[in-house]
Amino acid sequence: MRSGTSFFDWTVFKKTICRFWPLWGTYSALWLVSLPLAGLALLRLEANAQTGLTGGYMKNFAENTVLSAADQVTPFALVFGLLAAMAAFSHLYSARPANLFGSLPVRREGLFLSHYLAGLSFIVVPNTVVFLLTLLIEGVGGYVDARGLLFWLGVSCGEYFFFYSLAVFCGMFTGHILALPVFYGIVNLFAYGIYGLLYVVMHVFYYGFAGFGGWTDMVVEALTPAICLGQEVGHYWYGEEHLLVLHGLELVGGYALAAAVLAVCSFFLYRARRLESAGDVVSVRPMRPVFKYGMAICVGLVFGVGTATVMVGGGEPVLMTAMLFWGVAGYFAAQMLLDKSFRVFKKWKGAAVVSGVFVLLFLVVGLDLTGYETRVPRAADVESVHVDGLDAVRFSDDGDRMQQLNIEDPEQIALLTALHQAAVAQRDGNSFGEGISASLTLEYALKGGGTLKRNYAVWLNLDEAEQEGSSAWIVQQLYQDRELCWRVYGFDKLEEEITRGRRLDSVEFSHYNPMWGTDSCAVGYGVDARALLDAVEEDLLAGRIGVRSVTYNQVFQSGETDCLIFRVVDPSDGEIRYSVSIALQDTASSTLAVLKELAKDVDLSGEHDEALRNALQTALED
Repeated sequence: MRSGTSFFDWTVFKKTICRFWPLWGTYSALWLVSLPLAGLALLRLEANAQTGLTGGYMKNFAENTVLSAADQVTPFALVFGLLAAMAAFSHLYSARPANLFGSLPVRREGLFLSHYLAGLSFIVVPNTVVFLLTLLIEGVGGYVDARGLLFWLGVSCGEYFFFYSLAVFCGMFTGHILALPVFYGIVNLFAYGIYGLLYVVMHVFYYGFAGFGGWTDMVVEALTPAICLGQEVGHYWYGEEHLLVLHGLELVGGYALAAAVLAVCSFFLYRARRLESAGDVVSVRPMRPVFKYGMAICVGLVFGVGTATVMVGGGEPVLMTAMLFWGVAGYFAAQMLLDKSFRVFKKWKGAAVVSGVFVLLFLVVGLDLTGYETRVPRAADVESVHVDGLDAVRFSDDGDRMQQLNIEDPEQIALLTALHQAAVAQRDGNSFGEGISASLTLEYALKGGGTLKRNYAVWLNLDEAEQEGSSAWIVQQLYQDRELCWRVYGFDKLEEEITRGRRLDSVEFSHYNPMWGTDSCAVGYGVDARALLDAVEEDLLAGRIGVRSVTYNQVFQSGETDCLIFRVVDPSDGEIRYSVSIALQDTASSTLAVLKELAKDVDLSGEHDEALRNALQTALED
């Protein structure tokens, strides 16, 4: 005997499609105008142009319009995925239609599959039609780029499949149709938002906080599909051969697999869903505590950080008070939504739990129970240090700060760990005397495995420049290390570029004046440039150029600056690949001697060169 139930109902499927035709009709119209109709207009232009260039307009259409459309798929998929889920499963959010569909002789599995496939077809079918029409128009126009069209089809269907499945999954947790877009938006941006908020909070509470690890950024990006897909999916043209590179299709495939998992989870949630949950903000009872306390913590973070930002200068006490207040307010707001009543203040125990959690967190970070702020690795335990900063003495050249420098020398590591310890000692603001604040970012690679990263604004007391162990003394020792100075300027990388086959093309004399800016002229090419570079190397290693001192006259210097700029180019195209600038100092005897010889051949006879001519003459006379 034939069963009266079914795993798929054609009538439900067809009614859902017919009932919500404005949705898929609008989507279809948007893409029909963007692709087939745009191609048809170009086809008519080509027919009327009579240029004899068959496929000219169509080639531009296929290589630009279609691929640009593929780059812009994410906003369409994000919005229409949500709207399709709201439409296909709209019967879950009102008691009468929920009871009606529950009384049909169709299994829960059949109802879910019928509605799910109907919502999926809202976009997949129009995408297929647009693809075929566009392919037909390209064929008539004499230029078919099936690869670009298939890329658009794969990206548009794959992204829609993910966002639609995600919206359906979110819809299984609520019985209120207006709550669905809220949940959907939160899920899409939750990781990114929490990441940003935690960064702000950690930066306030933890002295020396330098951000999370690199792997954290990748995880957050992967858990923020709207941003990840929007940035990573697209195309570009490469090289003189004009080669097309399509990227992001593998990423779309990964999200499509996630969509399949979400669809299966949604199926089981739908099958277990209670019909009487229609109208509830949270329809799955085990998720009610998660919603309540999750909303309390999120509201505490969002509005707490916002309040502390408005009340400038409050510091940790204001942030703690604001987070505690808004966390409790968020708890009661969530309870009102769940109970559909304002009479929730008698449920104060949950608010007490939220308060306790926040107070516990404040104690942990405020008393530094984890030892985060005071942890300084022993120099012997450090494999290498990635350092950035130390911009205390500035000459307006490339030696002003250490930029992404990897330190492996044990003596230099010992100095950096000592400077780290000095920075930790300054966390209570107990520095006095005239001085300057220098930025410092340290990322240790430890011998036992793992990393440790910190960021500080280190106070250098100029009165302690000769006091061994002080922060100013340590920085001075680093400045006096000539091998390190060579690397800080980037001369080691410049030599590497030359070794790789790049050419030392020229040296420029650059003069900076605060009144009228920078002016420059070439003082040497080829062999002459090499001779000047050798002279600079001799002076730098001998301590006659690039010399910085943590003293009043250098820290607070200002005014005109003369520099030499060395440029390395690629012989194949003449493009500059690397450059280094170094400020001239009157002690650089070897450099000034070579420069004086080269300056004889420099033509600065023009009227507009007077200031530069005077600057060069002054530098050589000094």
